[in-house]
Amino acid sequence: MRVPPSLFVAAALAALARPVLAERRAPTPWLRPTLVYEIGPGYIAQNDGRYGDQGTPYDAADVGQQDNLVNLARTSLELATGRHTLVLLYAPFAVTTEVRLAQDLQFRDTRFAAGTVVRHRYLFDGYRTSYLYRVLAARGLEWEVGGSLQIRNADVAFTSVAGDQRANQDDIGLVGAAKTRLWMRSRPDGVWGSVEADAFSTFGLVSGVSGGIYDVGLTIGQPIGRGVSLTLGGRLVGGGAEVEDQAIDNWANFVSLSAGVRIELDTLVRGRR
Repeated sequence: MRVPPSLFVAAALAALARPVLAERRAPTPWLRPTLVYEIGPGYIAQNDGRYGDQGTPYDAADVGQQDNLVNLARTSLELATGRHTLVLLYAPFAVTTEVRLAQDLQFRDTRFAAGTVVRHRYLFDGYRTSYLYRVLAARGLEWEVGGSLQIRNADVAFTSVAGDQRANQDDIGLVGAAKTRLWMRSRPDGVWGSVEADAFSTFGLVSGVSGGIYDVGLTIGQPIGRGVSLTLGGRLVGGGAEVEDQAIDNWANFVSLSAGVRIELDTLVRGRR
């Protein structure tokens, strides 16, 4: 029996296609962990404070916070499965300055006289957990929405360099926020971009408290290997609160630029096998 030549051609094409089909059918990992790190300079555009019923209002320039840039870093771990993503973020923020006071400054029950050289500490570390759900996955575009819960670890302190005076206001609390993230990618191995935002406001709904926060970041990434991208970004972070029963009034805005890396750990490990 004569075998048609077309049958040999079909068999050869099927043999060549098997590796491709096998690769396409490779199971997607149940959990996809991603490590993200960014670091860069930041500028304190605003940091207005007043603490205590008789507290003196002051701003960032009064305590020397605008004399230099600050070094800012953020580290996060993302755990994704299906449409769901859990993001664990650590964003420390600590600035210490030294300045000679141009005028008397009352902080809580302590008055620092004009001319006193003081050391000012502003700590506002953020430990944030976020949940995102992917609501859109179109060609080259993904959109996620969800929420965040942040542990606020704050400490504001004035200490005279002579060591005879010190006053501080510290606080640990929880802050919730809405969250969204938009991804844009022309092709799997091409340059990508993302816009991410967390935001919350009391909208006058909480008696005796007015406040809000925002954290908006723009990131551009360039893949340099399997599962690894180098990133450049810009970020605006701000917010504050006025709490009447604690006599606290603090509003701040920071801007920063960063370079970083995004490592898809499951892709990186599979690529090394």
